[in-house]
Amino acid sequence: MRPGVATLPLRERRRLPDDAASSEAPHGGVAALLPAVGGLTRLRPLRELAIRRLAALQPAARPATRVHSWAHARVTWTDGAVSEGWLRAQDGMDFTAAAAAAAARHLAAGDARPGAFTPAALFGPRLAEEAGGTFLDLG
Repeated sequence: MRPGVATLPLRERRRLPDDAASSEAPHGGVAALLPAVGGLTRLRPLRELAIRRLAALQPAARPATRVHSWAHARVTWTDGAVSEGWLRAQDGMDFTAAAAAAAARHLAAGDARPGAFTPAALFGPRLAEEAGGTFLDLG
């Protein structure tokens, strides 16, 4: 992988694997009813009833549907060469928090140059690695 690949914008979107989609998102008949139910919640008594009922729900604990989170980048360089790679991290929310903490540590240590940057543009791929990510180079 060429240096800085992780700092470049995503040039191509790809469909995520089926197991990467949220299993909690409404679908089918439930999704079709949501606009009507949303309209009914404008009525205060129904809205308060819905709030009480939803607050009382106790969802069943279950294991995570996937072990890793993934980010994909495909870059076409000025010489026409193409690089493609993936970043693999554990839980996406944990990775995001770890990346923010790593960026804050670098800023507090004075490891930044003046200006406005994204964390990846300022600190490079090492930031993702410090947050627990692993780069997989596909060439």
